Order: sequence, then C-alpha cells, then structure tokens
Amino acid sequence: MNYVTLFGGTVRGDSSISASMRTINVGISDLPSDLKAVHEYWDALRGERMAPSWSEFDLISLPANLLPTTMVVDVYEPLEKSIFRYWGSNLTLIHGADMTSRHPYDLSPPEFGRQVLEDHRAVIEKRAPMGWHYSFLAVGGYMHSHTTIRLPLSNNGSNVNHILIVVDFSREALDLIRKTKQNFAEAMESGAE
Repeated sequence: MNYVTLFGGTVRGDSSISASMRTINVGISDLPSDLKAVHEYWDALRGERMAPSWSEFDLISLPANLLPTTMVVDVYEPLEKSIFRYWGSNLTLIHGADMTSRHPYDLSPPEFGRQVLEDHRAVIEKRAPMGWHYSFLAVGGYMHSHTTIRLPLSNNGSNVNHILIVVDFSREALDLIRKTKQNFAEAMESGAE
C-alpha cells in the first residue's frame, strides 16, 4: 500500500484540516476489483498513448453498479473553472445536490472540495490514473467512506482535457478502507515506539 496522505487532526497534528475529512492515496493494485476493471478498460483504450479521449470512452463499458457513482470533469484553465460534465445519480444522495455543470471544488464539506482540487491537480501533473480512499462528513451528518479512481482523458494525447472519476462504496471497497486504515495505524504505532 502506498500511504501518501492522511488528513486529520490526530495523525499529522494539522489543525487546518478538519477531523471530519480523511484521505489516503492508494496504488491501482490496491483498489477494489470493480475499480481495477475500470482501470483495465481505460488502459486498453489508451494503448501506447498517455490517455484515451473522452469521445472514445464508453461509460456503458463500466461495471453497471458503478455508473450511478461515476463523474466526468471538463478540465479548464484555471483549474478552478472546471465543471462536472456528468454526475451519477447516487452522488446526489451523498452530496445533497446535483452537481452537473457545477464546479467540483464547491463540494461539501469545504475540506472535501479543497482536497478534490488538489487531487485533480495531481492527476493533471502526473498525467496518470490515481486512487484514493476518502472518509468525510456527508450531507445528513454521517461519515461516508468510499474508494475512488481518477483517470485522465486527453483529446490530443498530451493535455488532460477531462478527468473520469469512479466511486466505489461496495462492501469490498469499505473492507479495503478499513484494512488500509488499520495498517496505517499500526505503522504509526510501531514508528512511535
């Protein structure tokens, strides 16, 4: 497992990030099987290029259970002007709003919107797929956890023009989040000794 970031008051002592938001960057090999299938489809379309284009990507080719939790972002300059082109129907239940044609960085809680902006910057800079586990205080006051893959799409083979985001909060995804958190906590404890 690749532990790049974990946000929260107790882990880093970072009081600027709310304890209601935690993020762990994970490798593609550590994603749940459905998200690995999404990556395999993206990779097959890509071939030798940096990324496939939006026009050749077929959302219907994704696992059907993930379509309601899939998003596509149109990337603009500056990045803060980007908008959701596609917003899966189950995401409205989690976030309390249909974000189609709205800015991804306006998501609630505000810490989540800021984190999404950072994560989109990372995908654009690396020009590569990236995976994350997220836990955050959702609309309605409950902690929501899910695993996400973000995949760049390119119209010209060099610029990231769209980001495909697929969310999985299946039992497998939630079990992987618990395992990752447990492994991280154990690593922190053994490092403190």
